[in-house]
Amino acid sequence: MEPQTIIQEIAPSLYLLRVNDRQTRYFEALWEIPEGITYNAYLLKTPEGAVLFDGWKQPFTDAFVAALEQLTPLDEIKHIVIHHMEPDHSGTLPKILALTEAKPTVWGHPFTQRLIAGLCGLQPSFQAVKNGTRFAFGGRELVFYHAPWLHWPETMVTHLPQDNLLLTGDIFGGYGIPEGVFDDEVALLDQWLDSARKYTISVIGHYKDKIGKNIRTLTDKYGLQPSMILPAHGLLWRQAPQRVVQAYLDWGEGKSQPGKVTVVYSSMYRYVERAVQVAVDELRARGFRPVVHRMVDDKRAGLADILSDLADSEAIVLGTETYESDIFPLTEFLLHEMVNKVAFAKPLLAIAVFGWAGAAGKKLHTLLENAPYEPVRIVEFKGLLTEASEAQIREGVRAMVADLRAE
Repeated sequence: MEPQTIIQEIAPSLYLLRVNDRQTRYFEALWEIPEGITYNAYLLKTPEGAVLFDGWKQPFTDAFVAALEQLTPLDEIKHIVIHHMEPDHSGTLPKILALTEAKPTVWGHPFTQRLIAGLCGLQPSFQAVKNGTRFAFGGRELVFYHAPWLHWPETMVTHLPQDNLLLTGDIFGGYGIPEGVFDDEVALLDQWLDSARKYTISVIGHYKDKIGKNIRTLTDKYGLQPSMILPAHGLLWRQAPQRVVQAYLDWGEGKSQPGKVTVVYSSMYRYVERAVQVAVDELRARGFRPVVHRMVDDKRAGLADILSDLADSEAIVLGTETYESDIFPLTEFLLHEMVNKVAFAKPLLAIAVFGWAGAAGKKLHTLLENAPYEPVRIVEFKGLLTEASEAQIREGVRAMVADLRAE
């Protein structure tokens, strides 16, 4: 089946080239994305030739070449700007360089040149850019700014000042395949912000402390307040560009939605599930909105969805069990990613159940003792839910609610 592509002029002489990827089930071979993803590249046409910004993932190379040729002869591409070298955006680069006899100049962060050699085995004509480097071509001006670790070390953005457009690579991107191109062409914008949060936390969350720093450098130091934000994934932002900017700042700081509590649990034989349901009922009775993710024998929540909800929750309830004298393996991996990507100062209640001997509670304590979750409470008991263990769980929820209301 031919991939669905979109070619559209989005500003004077600037074109979007988008492909909808419904084939990739696990982004970066890790994050479950049943919603799919787009790859957005851009082409600027001028009287002196064209400037190409980024590309698509390698499996879509032939479609990318065909899309470009609808806009310009390939030899008219005089310059290629790489916002970062991750292969979902640079996978088409070798083919484009091979097909362009004029051999365009590649622009990028100084480190990008090494990545082109390392990932593609190529040494094209390369122009390294510094913060604020300006490049005039064909009556248009391009200004480049570094945004390192969002999410590769050589990430950068491009500003087109004549139209006040900002091309941002992965920054401000999102999962999903929107029904429209721009944020004012979708029915449920909040849903697409959720997709952007899921993308941000799973892909950039490890560098969350860099999010606010880089964005504020762009907005405060360099004075960028773009009228349109053009990322490499998902929606383009023209109606509410500041909304996605503020959302990124909030996600990077772990700002909570009032009343939201993420509840996530593993349960091999539903003993943990019964215990966690007590906490869910108690939370609802006290006016909170539990968002529940399950890892059980007939359903497994996506890791990226779990992390996304954890990021903007007021508090966390985590349920698990002892497995082979250790913590349940999926829970252990989840905790590793939680500490890596969404470790914010939020109350956490852990519920651990064991059969013949307890181990999960001790392992939970070890895994969480150096994390910033505060306070951490662990309730552990054997086997069936009893009146005593139910009372412990309810008391844990009441203490968590008291913590939140005392803030």
